[in-house]
Amino acid sequence: MRGYRLSTLFPLILFVAACAGPRGGGSAEGGATDSTGGPETGTIPAVAFRLPARGGFLRVHRLPSLEETPRAGGGRVSPARAAVGVDAVGRRLLYRDSTGATLSFDLVANRERRVAPAGALASLSSDGTLLAVDSAGGVTESQPWGIRPWAGTMGPGVAEAFAAPGARLIAVRHAGGDTLEIASREAGVSLSAPVPRAADEVASRDGDAVAFATDSGVVVIEDRETQRPWFVPLAGRPGAIAFSPSGHRIYVGLREKSELAVIDRFARRERPSIAIPSPAAILRVDPWGRAVLARPEGGGDTWIVATAEDRVTGRVTGAWASDLPAVSEDGLLLAREGDAVVARDLRTLDSLGAVVDGAGDLWFAGRWAPTPVTLGVRREVRASDTTRSRAASAARASPASLWVQISISQNAAWARALAAELTAARHPVEVVPPDAQGEGWRVVMGPYASRNAADSAGRSLGRPYWIFERTARVGGQQ
Repeated sequence: MRGYRLSTLFPLILFVAACAGPRGGGSAEGGATDSTGGPETGTIPAVAFRLPARGGFLRVHRLPSLEETPRAGGGRVSPARAAVGVDAVGRRLLYRDSTGATLSFDLVANRERRVAPAGALASLSSDGTLLAVDSAGGVTESQPWGIRPWAGTMGPGVAEAFAAPGARLIAVRHAGGDTLEIASREAGVSLSAPVPRAADEVASRDGDAVAFATDSGVVVIEDRETQRPWFVPLAGRPGAIAFSPSGHRIYVGLREKSELAVIDRFARRERPSIAIPSPAAILRVDPWGRAVLARPEGGGDTWIVATAEDRVTGRVTGAWASDLPAVSEDGLLLAREGDAVVARDLRTLDSLGAVVDGAGDLWFAGRWAPTPVTLGVRREVRASDTTRSRAASAARASPASLWVQISISQNAAWARALAAELTAARHPVEVVPPDAQGEGWRVVMGPYASRNAADSAGRSLGRPYWIFERTARVGGQQ
């Protein structure tokens, strides 16, 4: 199973603490529907986020009981069809809508944004950066503060896309012979090398290696030795392949053998295999490294392979999709069983909770601990959406206004490009030209009538900023 599954496999089960840190803030991503206005809540620790398949309001369920907490959700979402992942700080849920477009739901600002067009490959890196590649090879980078198109293009024909930390893209092209390409926002394509035809390919969580399941073994290309790939032969035809979260092991499903092959990446040799009931067609790794979930050809069962014991410790029955089954931070297995979504203890498989009608919706697991900053941003977002024009007019008439400076640069084109991105994300942005020779072009937001409002706006970007006061409106250009 190639394509979409590979580019989203690890991030979609990256379940991390949602909105619990001190750096809350509203989304500034360009695009779609405003979904603010939901109620506020106190701390709710481990939860499952539920996105309705037909659209509606985000719903939040406590773990492990899966009891719904009505006051925790409230943001409106589009019909959700497939999971992409949860970003590194647990601030955004990323998923596809019914058209195939990639959307982001900001758990701080409580609103949805469109971040990539329909049909684009989408991948989420371990640092929370989403990279999307459209059919023409254009690359879009999405961060919590906004979206940024890359200047270059990968060209058509990209079949697999893996996002790596530091805004790096690892792409596999199948047209005209398989090719591995590595690109970055600043440098463009820095590597293009032929690779073997593979039944499956996957990048490590940190993007420092790519593994290819060939017909006779596994080929691995390390980023520090891109010209020296290494190979481990296997007694069986490799099919599905997956890295452990730390990247030190590679698990391989063999098409005609009831076992998982295990490769020690750093020793570059095969370890003893793990017996499983029948050949595995798909592998999914617990992001905390406790288990590998294996699905046989034809589906039906999910085998839980305990990595510490190198053996199958349990089996559940139910359908696989882009979101479930998956393992939460607290050691819970979430899976569809008939029309229900069930939470089970990963070790004992005891049922701890269920949502009897939940199987048709999309699910993410994480933590929900809104801080005063989070609640303040939500209030600010709601207020700014309903009174933006009136507040801006009042601020312009004021003898003194507060502004948020986002950046200063000697590059006017870069400053204008940043301003355009933030303007598309509905921020009141201006570019201020240098006042004197040697000064830079400043990107600023405002004006704001109070320091609290300016500080809230700055926090919403998720990047450094500072607040300054002027006695007259900044006369900039964009």
